Amino acid sequence: MDLDLCFTVVQPAPDGYESAVPLVLIHDGGGTSVNYYYLHSLDRAVYAIQNPSFYSGEPWEDGIPEMGATYARLIRSHVPAGPILLGAGWSLGGMISLEIASIFSRQSSEWQVLGIVMIDSVYPLAPKPAGRTIVPHKLQFGKYTKPETQRLSSNCMAQAVEMAQAWKMPVWRGCSDETEYTRRATFEKELSQKMKTKHSESEEYNEVPMRDLAPLPQAILLRCNETVPVSTPEDPTAICRVDVARNSEKLGWEQYGYDFISAVLQIPGHHFNIFSDEYVSP
Repeated sequence: MDLDLCFTVVQPAPDGYESAVPLVLIHDGGGTSVNYYYLHSLDRAVYAIQNPSFYSGEPWEDGIPEMGATYARLIRSHVPAGPILLGAGWSLGGMISLEIASIFSRQSSEWQVLGIVMIDSVYPLAPKPAGRTIVPHKLQFGKYTKPETQRLSSNCMAQAVEMAQAWKMPVWRGCSDETEYTRRATFEKELSQKMKTKHSESEEYNEVPMRDLAPLPQAILLRCNETVPVSTPEDPTAICRVDVARNSEKLGWEQYGYDFISAVLQIPGHHFNIFSDEYVSP
């Protein structure tokens, strides 16, 4: 799929709101951005990014960091330079947003991430609650969703789970672990060289000393107030992976080591039905 076709305008800026900070929404684990077209006007330009590998099904060799680097390049190509907001589609989108913010922070870029809106994004390293069994959730699709689309989306979701489990997260101001900083810096340099080989117009890697790391942009977390219904009389301990940190106000992100979630807003529904008709209909 043509990379540029994965970047779409969801809402052009309304008259009088042309100077409002634009919002870039990242797809969910299923790879699509169609749900964002259900949103009412947000009084700003709103863009969306769909997974470029949705139709091919090809995995991302370097996982979430590679997705972040690719999406940062898309943003530079399609969004005017200046401040931006990132909107994170569920768990995977939140992780990709952190990668994008990290890239822009160290490239002395003309694009600055002012903040992140995380939609029920769960900290990927949150431990399983004692005595609970993690079970997969059977994705629910709309009645008009084609079987092929269901298959492709399910494949993206499976890849998202694998990438989240393998993800080594960015480091920010306040990091005191030199080993972690060095490991991440080495990986970022290698990934930058790969991206330069694939896309000659990619920006050069700029290594930032640990003492000069940028602060992690502040985020607002939209937190579902229900759990995914997976428990049964046969297995009452069953819990969906996205609910392992449901008892944590910040869905486990306090374990990341950076105090970046400035507000938590409760929203109705569970992780997989946020955009169902009962919650988005006027």
